[in-house]
Amino acid sequence: MAEEQGVDQLLDQLVSYADRGLGALEQARSEIQQLQAKNAELEARATQLEGRIDALRNRLTAALKQPSEAALLSRPDALMRLIRETLGLDATVAEHSAQVVVDPAIDDLSPQQRLERWIKTYPKAFMPGQPQPLKIGIHEDLLAADGGDMKKVRRALAGYVKVPRYLRCLKAGAVRLDLQGRNAGFVNAEEAEYARRQLDELETGKQQREDQAKYQQTLQQQREEESRMQDKLSELMQLHARR
Repeated sequence: MAEEQGVDQLLDQLVSYADRGLGALEQARSEIQQLQAKNAELEARATQLEGRIDALRNRLTAALKQPSEAALLSRPDALMRLIRETLGLDATVAEHSAQVVVDPAIDDLSPQQRLERWIKTYPKAFMPGQPQPLKIGIHEDLLAADGGDMKKVRRALAGYVKVPRYLRCLKAGAVRLDLQGRNAGFVNAEEAEYARRQLDELETGKQQREDQAKYQQTLQQQREEESRMQDKLSELMQLHARR
């Protein structure tokens, strides 16, 4: 009888050990599956990163083949912006928090009022104190965001892009910005040369206006002097007649 009880206890212990072993085995299998899933995720990220690095290499190679964009390497801001965007490092950065609400009366704003609206809404793109080149076709983005009349959008935008301070920033290789301040391309040599010619025309026109203003001022002074001389001559003639 005692021997049977001993055997039963031994069998119970063996069953308990077996249950524990099976439980540990299941847990181990679960952990292995989790590790395999994590490993697959890491491999996918590594593949994605390799693709982005290849894309960066291709973009840099293409840029360096063009003399106008080879200056990119001398601009740390442009290079870092290019690297961050190609590798997707800015993907987690939130877009500009302000939500653009289309104002039905947007076209009632003057060009200056609309420009001031853009400066407040898109501070990473519109920086009057230290402007940077804007994306080609940014007027279409502004129209999509604000609505209204494209002619009035262009008129307001002209107040920002057709001034000397903005034209001076259009150098070959300079980074162009979209409304959120992200890299939207680079200024090429032809665009930089066109901006230089526009700047020369503005400065020439300004000089001509200043010269014309000086001429008009001198002419007015001469007329006033002639008038004073005429008045004095009339006074002298009147005095001579009285004598």
